Formats: sequence, structure tokens, C-alpha cells
Amino acid sequence: MNPYYYLFYKLSRSLNKKGNNEWGPIYALSVLIGWNILVVYINLFHITEANSKGIFKTMFGVIAIALFITNAILFLNKRRGKEITNRFKGETERNRKIGNLLVILYVILSLALIVFI
Repeated sequence: MNPYYYLFYKLSRSLNKKGNNEWGPIYALSVLIGWNILVVYINLFHITEANSKGIFKTMFGVIAIALFITNAILFLNKRRGKEITNRFKGETERNRKIGNLLVILYVILSLALIVFI
């Protein structure tokens, strides 16, 4: 099981109920993963408000754009989207509840990292 695909599947189920808004889940996934990368990036390079300009800001911008483009290429592919949906739509009720709990926990922890950094 690919957790990245599973996260996309769960986001897609909640943000793309009619099946006509592929950009919503792609954007949400990019933002969530981007927040996590940003937290690691800030801590890895000891970025403060004083030194956040210049190269650090540019590097993170490049990373964020690359992440969004990669997600768009990955998930705008209709065949891949159907494969992901077919792989996970047959999950048991128990697995669905556990998956929902894990995704909610991941989102809450990601948001908490931003608040407490």
C-alpha cells in the first residue's frame, strides 16, 4: 500500500465528490506535504525571520513548485486515478475507519506543526 496514494484517495473522496475537480485534492495534497517539508526545511537550515529572505525563500519556492507539478503529473492521469480509486474503494469498513482516523490525525498534526513552530 502506498501511503501517498492513500492520502490522495482520501482527500479526493472528500474534496472531489462529483469527480469533476481533480485540482482540489492535488492542491490539498501539495499544501499538506509542503507544510511538512517547510517545517523540516526551517529546522534543518535554522531559518529565522532575519535570514528567511534570499536563497532560502527561493529554494523553498522551487521545492513547492516542483512538488505541485509532480502531484499534477501524477494525479491528473485519469488511468492512475482510476487505479488508485479501484485499489482502495474495496477496503473493509474497519480499514476505512482506521484510514480516516489516520488521515485526520495526519492533517491535525501537520496543522499543529505550523502553529507551534
